[in-house]
Amino acid sequence: MASFSTRTIAITAILVGSIGPALAEFEIQESTIDPGETQLQYRGAWHTGLPPVSDVEDISILPDTEEAPLRQSHDFEIQYSPTTYWLVALTQVLDEPIDDNGADLNAIEFETQFELITREGDGLGLSIQGGTEQPVFEARDETDPEIAFGPIVELSKSNYTLVLNPLFFRVIGDKNDQEGFGFEYGWQARKELFGERLWLAVEMFGEIEDMSNAGPFNEQQHSIGPAFYYTFGKEDDFVGDDDLYDVDRKSKEFTVSLGAQFGLTDATSDVAVKVFIGYEFD
Repeated sequence: MASFSTRTIAITAILVGSIGPALAEFEIQESTIDPGETQLQYRGAWHTGLPPVSDVEDISILPDTEEAPLRQSHDFEIQYSPTTYWLVALTQVLDEPIDDNGADLNAIEFETQFELITREGDGLGLSIQGGTEQPVFEARDETDPEIAFGPIVELSKSNYTLVLNPLFFRVIGDKNDQEGFGFEYGWQARKELFGERLWLAVEMFGEIEDMSNAGPFNEQQHSIGPAFYYTFGKEDDFVGDDDLYDVDRKSKEFTVSLGAQFGLTDATSDVAVKVFIGYEFD
């Protein structure tokens, strides 16, 4: 089970405005990279109880610095690990704001991850990640490109693991009012069961769009909630000594995850349901 998330390097799409839209995706990145593997991923999120965005009567006519909250988002990603310490990923981002009638392709993301310290069983794992998001089609008229970077910290003891994902981002262009770097975070505390096939987790995500003008906590996006992850595969997909963390795996795994996030502020949607589907192979 540890394998699917260890190669996950999605960087959350960020839209900058005076009151930000719902977070487009919720994803926890782990530090370990497995060489020579390819993974196909789908990540979806559906939001209810969306925050207010403007005093205007027609939501389709918003100020240039304000984005409509997302009703739902769908991300499709392919990633590959050329070596033990390097991973690359390409993602297409489809979003549906509340002022639209369907999901549109809004951005393409390129991301990379470098592993610095490999976690072997209990202990510390550390990687760095970075990437860029380029708006496409009509989104280029409203959204600027952005860059993002940050560490991935992983701490494990027995079958309990804590993963920390702080991320700094900067919008590059003149279609926004960001003065400094933005800050986004995610953390996951989980218990691993059934030989790491099942994870039961608590996850929290948040975003400060501009750290130089952070504003009140209630105008930022913060949410918390439970999630489970399960990896399907034959029993002989895992071979080796059960007492060892670093087991040899055969070529294929299929992972599903379902979770919910509950908003902690007025700027966050009340409830978001998130789904992950991943298929990996050598």
